[in-house]
Amino acid sequence: MFLDLRITLFLARRSLLESPFPTALLIVSIAIGVAFQIPSTANLNGFRAELLSQSVDSGWGDVRVRPTRAAYIYDTSALIKKFSSHAYVTEATPVLGTLAEVRFRGIANNFTVLGVDPHARYQPYRVTSGRPLDGGKSAMLLGVSVARRLGVAVGDQVELRILLSSQPRLVLDDEGYGIYSMTVSGFVGFGASDQAFVTRAFLTEELGNDELASAVLLHTADHAVASIVAADLAPNHPKLEIHSWMDYSPYLRSTVRAVETLARVAWLMGILAAGIPVLALLYINTLHRRRQIGLLSAMGFSHTDVFVLFLAQALLLAAAGTLLGGICALGLVRYLVAHPVFDWHSFVVRPVLSMRDLAMTLGIVLVTAVAAGTYPAWRAARLNPSKILRGIE
Repeated sequence: MFLDLRITLFLARRSLLESPFPTALLIVSIAIGVAFQIPSTANLNGFRAELLSQSVDSGWGDVRVRPTRAAYIYDTSALIKKFSSHAYVTEATPVLGTLAEVRFRGIANNFTVLGVDPHARYQPYRVTSGRPLDGGKSAMLLGVSVARRLGVAVGDQVELRILLSSQPRLVLDDEGYGIYSMTVSGFVGFGASDQAFVTRAFLTEELGNDELASAVLLHTADHAVASIVAADLAPNHPKLEIHSWMDYSPYLRSTVRAVETLARVAWLMGILAAGIPVLALLYINTLHRRRQIGLLSAMGFSHTDVFVLFLAQALLLAAAGTLLGGICALGLVRYLVAHPVFDWHSFVVRPVLSMRDLAMTLGIVLVTAVAAGTYPAWRAARLNPSKILRGIE
């Protein structure tokens, strides 16, 4: 017959209160496991989310479409219409690149300037300061690295020279270039820090073909379906290179996988941080309470009653530890949101904590702590009360 639940909880609580220092150590060890696990997982989730946001949402899209051999795509409008009809595609955005040179106060920098649709939902950059492109043909965004080399500030006027040819040229003369005075409306960072952006309408007008695009960037609501979209579209467009972000950026793919691996390691470390101290301290506590166990057995407590009693101690400790650790972890997460661990060129790592992750972490640590208390409880139930009371053990 099992012991009454109220009596079990009373004896378990009384036993823990009789040894405040070991009890406090057990609660703190569990709390540390929770306080370590939740912020670590949240920071890793935040890094993964920011990395994908910067590299995919504010980069080259979930799926990148480029011509296989030619320099440009010449039927952009028709392709965008086809791509946009795919169930997973939320937006198809054309970008146009051409060779360019930016001059400011006698200093020049050469690179490929990209023309974008300023009204698109997704852009291959993120503005760090100043204003985004508003459709004006004289506005330009500069990467922070380019701006630093040139010594440019927001609002400065620079000289832009672009190659006005949609076909390869063997000989370049003065008429092959267009020279324009552009106003720097803002700066962009991270992956776009060495680039410059103007409106695509400006470039297509100067190149004389509204259908030109160097690439079409496809965006999806879920980054995980990018490979499905690429696989669906590629067979119907043999003259185009269609790759998901996992394929066109092996570095990004490897980094995301590494972050996911670290997250799993963090889970394991959190479990060990809670389980090992609980197992050790409860086992030591069991050895120190052998005489009490003998007295309980002499009073009529069965082996099952003793097992349940010591397991209830583990449950109370686990509940108190996870509650304390959860409060500390939430406070630490809030602090890290206000004071991110990494902030560079608009790449800001802030912890991302969902209710699912919070509940799962607390549940796993709670179960781990109770599981760790199972062996000491079983060991207590197996002690021979007659030997203990006679002083043999």
